[in-house]
Amino acid sequence: MRRVLRAAMAALLMAMAVPAMAQELTPVRFIHEWRFEGHVSPFLVALDKGLYEEEGLAVTIEPGTGSIDGLNRIASGAYDMGQMDLNALIKYRDNPDALPIKAVLITYNTAPFAILTLKDKGITKPKDLEGKRLGAPAADAAYSHWPIFTKLNDIDNSTMTIENVGFPVRETLLAQGQVDAVTAFASNKLALKANGVPDEDVVMLLMSDYGVSLYGSAVMASPAFMQEHPDAVRGFVRATIRGFFETFRDPEGAIQSIVKHNPVANPDVELERLKLVAGLNYLTDDVRKNGFGDANMERLEQSIDQLGIAYEFKNRPKAEDIYTPEFLPPLEERMYKE
Repeated sequence: MRRVLRAAMAALLMAMAVPAMAQELTPVRFIHEWRFEGHVSPFLVALDKGLYEEEGLAVTIEPGTGSIDGLNRIASGAYDMGQMDLNALIKYRDNPDALPIKAVLITYNTAPFAILTLKDKGITKPKDLEGKRLGAPAADAAYSHWPIFTKLNDIDNSTMTIENVGFPVRETLLAQGQVDAVTAFASNKLALKANGVPDEDVVMLLMSDYGVSLYGSAVMASPAFMQEHPDAVRGFVRATIRGFFETFRDPEGAIQSIVKHNPVANPDVELERLKLVAGLNYLTDDVRKNGFGDANMERLEQSIDQLGIAYEFKNRPKAEDIYTPEFLPPLEERMYKE
C-alpha cells in the first residue's frame, strides 16, 4: 500500500513540475530580416529540434520585411532580438539618439553583395564593367555598396550607364540582354536559373572577393534585453550556433523546417539557396579556422571606414558600439566539425 501511495505521490509531483518548468522558460521574441527561405533554416532547425528550449527559452521567430524595419521593431520593444544586416545597424547607430542595439553573433562572415552577369558579356573582373550597362534597384542593399566596390577597384563610373530597375524584373532584364550586369545578392543567381539561364552561363563577382571587407547579417539584441536577461542571450546564441552546425551537416533535413514554417516554399529551390549561402557566406575559410560567430574588431573598424565611402557619417560609431563578443560560448563550441 505504501509503495502505491509513494508512486501516486511521485506521479503527482511530476505532473505539478511540468507547468512549473514551462513557467521558468524565458520568452524571446525574435524577428528575422526576411521571409523564411532556405538560408533561414538554421534558426528554424534550432526551434523545431528544441535547442532553444534546452537553454530555458520559449522562442518565437517571425519573418521580416528588411533590416531597417527590423531594427525599428527591436528599438520599439516589439522584439527582443533579431537577425539584421550589420551594415544597416552601423548606419542606424550613426544617429546619436539611436537605441544602443548591438550584434551578439555574426552569421554572415562575408556579405552576400555581388555583381551578376552572363558569360557572353565578357565581364570577368571589376574593370570589365567599364562602358557597360548596369541594372540596379535604387533600394538594393548591394547597390548601396557600389561606391565602395568602384573605388576599391578603380572603376570609372562615368563610362557606365546605370539604370534604376525594379526588383521583380532585375534578373529578367539581364537574362534578356537588356542590361549587361546587375547588383544583387549572391543567392539571386537562382532567379537567373528560373529565367532559363544555365548555371554555367552565370558569372558572379562577389564584392568580398574584391576588397570589400563588410560583414553581412548578424544576430542582435536590444540593450534592455541584454541587461535584463544576459543568460537568455547567451542561451539563444549557443542554441543558434548548434542550429547552424546541424544545418551544415544535414541541409536536406534542415529544409523540412522551411517547408513546415513556409508551406509554399519549393524545397528543391530552397535547398539550393541554403547550400549557396552556406558555402559563400556562413561556413567560410575564416570560420573554419577561427570559429563561427565572432567578429575581428580590426576588420569591423575597416568595414566601418569603407562604409564611409558610400555613406556620410555624422556620428561615426566604433566597432565596440556595434558588436560585443561577451555572449559567445567558448571557442571549442564554435568550431565546426564535419
